[in-house]
Amino acid sequence: MGEISPAYTDRGMIETVMSTINRLNRYTTLPVLLDLLARKKVVLLDPDRWEDRNDAELISEYKSRKECGSVLAICFSSGEETIHDWKTYADGVSGCCIQFDPDSFLRSFPEEKGFRHQKVEYHRIDERFRIEVDDIPFTKRRPYRCEEEYRIIWHGPAGVRRKEVRVDLDSITRITVSQKMPSRVFATIKDLLGGVQGRHGHRVIHSTLYRNKRWIRKFRDA
Repeated sequence: MGEISPAYTDRGMIETVMSTINRLNRYTTLPVLLDLLARKKVVLLDPDRWEDRNDAELISEYKSRKECGSVLAICFSSGEETIHDWKTYADGVSGCCIQFDPDSFLRSFPEEKGFRHQKVEYHRIDERFRIEVDDIPFTKRRPYRCEEEYRIIWHGPAGVRRKEVRVDLDSITRITVSQKMPSRVFATIKDLLGGVQGRHGHRVIHSTLYRNKRWIRKFRDA
């Protein structure tokens, strides 16, 4: 099932990823973004806290079968911007999307330090497919396929509930702020992000998902 075999080297894993995706989007909120920019770290958490119990219980099953003390995870979307991603993971005025370049970002998660990462595959309940233990954390039901998820997991000793991983801020290619944020507030936030980023000149934009002037003009000018 999985596109990336655990037997691959990290370089091989990243090359395989780059052949199929060109972005990793992390939908989150401004406080989390500011924390990332200030401390240069992302956080993997215990999936047991996830609202999607299908996902949480499958990873619990995977942890049991692999006899792992802890399995932590962080999730991204490898697809284009969708209303589902915004409403589910970054709703409200403080929502934002951090876009990473996979080639440089994934170097922070080497296999020899307990990480695995790959695209999630989606299946119907009535579909017959072979279930490999290593594929369990990267398998979801088809209703979630619009997420085009890319997942990173980490194996570690029992009792670990979070893991912070230092990342290169240069791997961030763009920051998109929710269109629900008023324009004047966005201008302030954009200036603030510029100060926090220091030498890292990420592109900061205001989402046009809910009102795109170019899209509307197509119909007005038709």
